[in-house]
Amino acid sequence: MIVRGRRGKGNYAYATARIKSKKSLLLTKDNYPKLLMMDLNEIGRFMGETQYKTEMAELASKYSGVDLIELGTSRNLAHTYRSIIGFCSGDLKEIVAGYLRRWDMWNIKTILRGKYSNATVEEIQEDLVPAGTLSEENLNALLALDSMTEILETAARKLGLQIPADITLSLERDGNLAAVEDYLDFTYYEKLLESIDANKKSDKQFLSFVKREIDIVNLRTLLKLKMDKMPAEKVKAYFIPGGGNELSITELNRLAGLESFDNLIDELSKFSFYDEIKNALERTKASGSLNPVMVKLDKYLAKEAERFSHLYPLSVLPILDYIIRKKIEVDNIRIIARGKASGMDNELIKKLLVI
Repeated sequence: MIVRGRRGKGNYAYATARIKSKKSLLLTKDNYPKLLMMDLNEIGRFMGETQYKTEMAELASKYSGVDLIELGTSRNLAHTYRSIIGFCSGDLKEIVAGYLRRWDMWNIKTILRGKYSNATVEEIQEDLVPAGTLSEENLNALLALDSMTEILETAARKLGLQIPADITLSLERDGNLAAVEDYLDFTYYEKLLESIDANKKSDKQFLSFVKREIDIVNLRTLLKLKMDKMPAEKVKAYFIPGGGNELSITELNRLAGLESFDNLIDELSKFSFYDEIKNALERTKASGSLNPVMVKLDKYLAKEAERFSHLYPLSVLPILDYIIRKKIEVDNIRIIARGKASGMDNELIKKLLVI
């Protein structure tokens, strides 16, 4: 992906005005306690009166309960993201489209996981978000393929990717999804970073945010693998290079080499994000579950996106802020729906929400 030769300056004023209007439709914090008190049918009716009404109406004749909610939210998310690409122009359109190509990687991973676990086509479709380069038609064509290797190679051709032979062989021989997923994540961020021209003012701000996001992605990986007591040399292979406002690869490798998970938590106190996750880390130490800190990291990244958007109101950053907030809203709705469907206690569901 080459940064030179971009089309003209983007329509920043118009696009950010459109985004401001979309933000006004997001659920408020007050909505979530109400949703927690509803059953699945009531949640479905509530969503039919919100920005999800079109998708809910279209799907209501075929789906109900948690299936309706999950598929309706996924389709709405895809429609929303594609509409944003549609009303952006010039270099702004390219920046937003590049950021949203993460959904191509998400969809490939979702299809491969679904095939591996023998999920039905409908079950896999509920989690697909055709908001990147791969259209709904492309994704359905991938779903029709039987071989995971064929799915990966077909998707790679569509996206112009060269999958390393050892990864394809590992998938074919062992069904090793981890290597494929890591490659797709690395490739996404590699292409995204390559597309950013740090000499352009609009890109410089965007680059700073992407580097912060990579910090968070790598921190999640570090916490998970250290808790699983994976040897340091193996942990190092999972970090995404090229980012790092604070967590360079050198620093991550140092942290990976610490003796214990508790030592790692002590070392994290040196970083700017520590105060945001301090209490959650203590809960993780006490419970042995990473859920509290993972939820807090989602909140932290959303908070960072909002901070950047206020600093640079006529840039891509307010759009990214909305993109992240919209995804969080959909995740929250789905967490509530799945929790209700499985009979989970409301207090447990509440702890998983990013509010």
